[in-house]
Amino acid sequence: MKADKLTVNGLFDPTERREAPLFQRPYVWKQDENWEPLWDSTKAVANKRLTDSHVRPHFLGAVVLDQLRTSAGKLHARQIIDGQQRLTTLQLALASARDLAFELGRSKYGDAFRRLTYNDVPLSEDPDDAFKVWPTNADRDEFRTVMNTGSRAAVQALALEGECLIRNAYLFFSDVFGAWLREHGPDNDSITGRLHALYTALRDDLSLVVIDLEENDDAQEIFETLNALGTPLLPADLVKNYLFRLAELQNEDTPKLYQQYWKGFDDEKSYWRKEVRQGRLKRARLDLFLNYYLTMMKGDEVIISQMFLDYKDLVESSNGTRAPEHMRHFRSYADVYQDFEAFLPDSREGLFFYRLDQMDTTTVFPLLLEVFKRYSMPDAWTERERILVDLESFLVRRAVCGLTTKNYNRFFAQLVATLRNSNDDFSFTAIRQNLLAETVDTQRWPPDQEFRHAWMSTEFYKHLKKSVQRMILEACEATLHTGKTEKVKIERKLTIEHLLPRDWKAHWPLVVREQSPDAQEQALKRRNESLHKIGNLTLLTKELNPSVSNGPWPKKREKILEHSALNLNRPLLDYPVWDEECIERRSQFLFDLALRAWPHPGPV
Repeated sequence: MKADKLTVNGLFDPTERREAPLFQRPYVWKQDENWEPLWDSTKAVANKRLTDSHVRPHFLGAVVLDQLRTSAGKLHARQIIDGQQRLTTLQLALASARDLAFELGRSKYGDAFRRLTYNDVPLSEDPDDAFKVWPTNADRDEFRTVMNTGSRAAVQALALEGECLIRNAYLFFSDVFGAWLREHGPDNDSITGRLHALYTALRDDLSLVVIDLEENDDAQEIFETLNALGTPLLPADLVKNYLFRLAELQNEDTPKLYQQYWKGFDDEKSYWRKEVRQGRLKRARLDLFLNYYLTMMKGDEVIISQMFLDYKDLVESSNGTRAPEHMRHFRSYADVYQDFEAFLPDSREGLFFYRLDQMDTTTVFPLLLEVFKRYSMPDAWTERERILVDLESFLVRRAVCGLTTKNYNRFFAQLVATLRNSNDDFSFTAIRQNLLAETVDTQRWPPDQEFRHAWMSTEFYKHLKKSVQRMILEACEATLHTGKTEKVKIERKLTIEHLLPRDWKAHWPLVVREQSPDAQEQALKRRNESLHKIGNLTLLTKELNPSVSNGPWPKKREKILEHSALNLNRPLLDYPVWDEECIERRSQFLFDLALRAWPHPGPV
């Protein structure tokens, strides 16, 4: 490879196009992390130009280019192996300065900036040859439109969909350049002098190291070395690059493959690249899917930082399977994963994923990818629902019993491996048998007796997350629906209310028949323990909750029965008083509902 240090002028002055291959990620640079630091650097050297101070070129990083073979008479082009984000941003900044110069009536500077943004190719049959930089497929329409529109006002008025980072980058630089040029008012000489300083700073004082690959250099290896460690590139971006480079080597039709298998990821980048929470961390949804996919394929835990290497190993060990098949397989499971959020809220699948979300549990997703892939047709939905009922019972019972979630990643990965190695059987029967076969605390499915003991004794309000408490009460409400009762749609914003209030001393005197210190102490202990048990908790609207919270029981019960439409609260009519015995009875009543919601099949 050959490396040269070039200014922006040295990079963009030649009549040449730098093309980002279709398999690179779309434009992702943003204001705080990227545009503002570039402007700060440009402004610093431009200010020095204004005062005739000594100016040292500011280094913007490295760009890696690979020579493209072009036929005689075609525009000379190079492929951007690394640096697409940086080069695209520079072009947007230069275009905004160009349009601003024309708007200010400084056509000489407008023409000078134009030479850094457009190739002079009057005989070309492709109008896009005019661009010095040609970004990846997902961004080309927006880039072309923004670069050619001609003014800030026109760019602002564009009706574009999605995140529009390319448009926003142009508008950002137009705004900061305009404010800086007009910093000392509308004086013509001042604006001209500052425009000259800005032009010189952008043209001559920003430099890059441009690495040109030579014939024997491995572009894929260099790309991975530059990006696999410690950069903003997603592991999924590395997977994309790897698969399409592999397809090129196999002489496949990469544009066609892109349209079939990867364009959707780029078109829906607001979905796939959105950062969502997983535990304490946030990760792009596409990387989360990659993690679940690899776990499913390997039947083993996957370390986030090694996902790309794991995927590469997976491909290399696939006995010569070609790139299109790997893409098709990856895309088909991505469709399954995306459908997890598409089920109607009151469907069995929709309820299952809602309840998983409330438990903050996604470690079962590798197993679910295979289950939903296999049982996607209507005639298999009953089998799928039976699997979901068992998995939900397994997870909820363990949560109520206070059993650890720490080994869920390994457990579900190993379960996938076991099922695959046992005649590739992912049936309801096979999954149930494996769940029932576990006996250690980290993996077992609590039976009814253990579940009841935990249900009746656990202080739910203290030991379970609020979202899990709410989900459990909602599930109990759902089991009360029959053909004879109206089905109440539960608003997700209902709050948890203590029937016996936490501040109970004013209206809820403690009745102790035996007047002894021990009896008094035992009665107080029982009340405080009963206070947070499931039998003392219900769901109310936010508006009703404060109005009934600490009042005496007859008034509180009256208000609840008057305003609450939940079947869960109707049995309160049968309780003229509310005390520890009533809480025990209601806990048992709710447990009977829980058995219906989350059944256990009994011993193997």
